[in-house]
Amino acid sequence: MDFFRRSNLDIIGRSKLWLIISLVVIVVGMVSMVTKGMNYGIDFTGGTLMKYGFERSLTDSQHSTADVVAQTWAMLDGYGLSKCQIQVSGTTELLIRTATKDEDTAAQQAEQVAGGLQELFGDRAGTPKVLGRDLVGPVVGERLRNTALLSLILGAILILIYIAIRYEFRFGVAGVVALIHDVLIVVGVMSLLGAELNSEFVAAILTVIGYSINDSVVIFDRIRENMRLYRGSRFADIVNTSLLQTMTRSINTTVTTLFALIALFFFGGPAIHAFSLALIIGIATGAYSSIFVASPFVVLWERREVTVEQRRRRPAYVGASASEGGGAPEQVTEKESKPEKKSSEEAIQRAKEDAQEEKREERRERRKRRGDKSSRRRF
Repeated sequence: MDFFRRSNLDIIGRSKLWLIISLVVIVVGMVSMVTKGMNYGIDFTGGTLMKYGFERSLTDSQHSTADVVAQTWAMLDGYGLSKCQIQVSGTTELLIRTATKDEDTAAQQAEQVAGGLQELFGDRAGTPKVLGRDLVGPVVGERLRNTALLSLILGAILILIYIAIRYEFRFGVAGVVALIHDVLIVVGVMSLLGAELNSEFVAAILTVIGYSINDSVVIFDRIRENMRLYRGSRFADIVNTSLLQTMTRSINTTVTTLFALIALFFFGGPAIHAFSLALIIGIATGAYSSIFVASPFVVLWERREVTVEQRRRRPAYVGASASEGGGAPEQVTEKESKPEKKSSEEAIQRAKEDAQEEKREERRERRKRRGDKSSRRRF
């Protein structure tokens, strides 16, 4: 599959379109976060921890721990306790954590759940007994949230420094912009879908950041190589060609990863639905941002620098023209100011020819210098 390398898609020419699409998705997600809010799970809100003990083992050769958790979760969902966490401790204890914080309501739920557990596991494990019921605080408290946010900021700064040293400062800024883009879209889409967020969501965000910056670095590396090879070509053409050369690799890597994540979402059980969903959204968004956000941002940065440099030179040019007595500066026709647009492949081919001609010229100069030295030795 090498379709993109041979194609002539003008990705950079449509930079504004890609950025507008990203901006619309981010704005919709932020509006949802403000109006609808986030569906925080027990790890963020706290709740009640209920402990049950059985006379015999819950698991055997025909019933695994995963089967016990799935059956218990289906029973709790029927009672309206879909926000819950289930854990099998040892072989005879079952820990159930719900979002209920009221003591009286928690007591009623504990008795109701005990009856449901009796129906599910009474025949093979015996009558369940309530070993304890405790109100617990959030696992992901304010301090942990602040620490996670600080870690993200510190990571973004370190990524910026690393990419700026290895490539250029504008590449580092583009990489960080793509990361912020990915995080905002993941959080916004999760708010729109109303997915329950627990501590696993923080791990999913960190995974998305690492995956996204890896794809961006691969593209940046190809851009740097092509900048050395095709020094006579326009920067936008170099970036566009670099994207076409690496797009197949980016799509293949992303699609194969998404296959595994989709399987995890459908067959991994409800406990990791939010985690796998966040990864699916984040990995797909990361591939999009590396191609359609980070690289166009670098081109826009380069165009801004060129525009600023032209504005700095313009007053000096006008002054020189007046001092030389030439009167008003010569009018530049539209055809001269706007050169004929070439395709990316044509521009790169032209750059190759220019580079080859430059090398031939260098060889001529070296032969000429050697000839001059040999002539001086004779005399």
